[in-house]
Amino acid sequence: MTIQVLRSLICEKEFGETVIVENSSYMGVEVLLKVIIDVAKEKGVPILIEDILDTFPVYAQHLKLLGNDILSYEKINILKIGGVKDLGKITAKVPFESDLRVYLSMYREAFANVTPREKFYDLVFGLDRLFILNDMPVESSTILSAIRDYITNHQRIAFYFVEHPLMDELMTKPLPIIEDIATSVLRIEQDRETLIVNVIKDPWAMKARTKKIMIPIRDVFGGQ
Repeated sequence: MTIQVLRSLICEKEFGETVIVENSSYMGVEVLLKVIIDVAKEKGVPILIEDILDTFPVYAQHLKLLGNDILSYEKINILKIGGVKDLGKITAKVPFESDLRVYLSMYREAFANVTPREKFYDLVFGLDRLFILNDMPVESSTILSAIRDYITNHQRIAFYFVEHPLMDELMTKPLPIIEDIATSVLRIEQDRETLIVNVIKDPWAMKARTKKIMIPIRDVFGGQ
């Protein structure tokens, strides 16, 4: 299978869907990010990137080193949540607060202000860090409740990128609950120069009868 199969999966997503991307690879997030933005460019769909605690710039810089300046797409806006690395067109900043209720209140207001009026892709980076800093039952439950509030937003297709090893180590074990409320779950692994996208849950996969997508990284970056 090639990158075109992954592209087909992204193209078939419908507004109102929520995709959880669980990464355990070296290049999986970069590959999927590139595919999503390529699809958005062709369809003219705006993108909102939610960058929690400087998670997104790492992937953007990796892609730029590989010759892919994803931030050249003029319809990308960034909601910056904590952190100090400003990269791209930042349209709002939310300071990170130790009081989770205060933080979520400020986040809701900022999100409402920066959300595009038209339908959009919502890419969330760093959710795992938010759970790590709030790895207690009450706090974890509060975050999960906040995620549920946005699941019914049919103006967006949401992609939540998390590092699977980090989520798996959490005492509160929120990942199974997140998987349950999401419409799609993708787990990305890597075997040498090949990415393996395991489609755990997805409407497209049922129709396509596909549970695993194998992608040579050379197909994506031309051997760079």
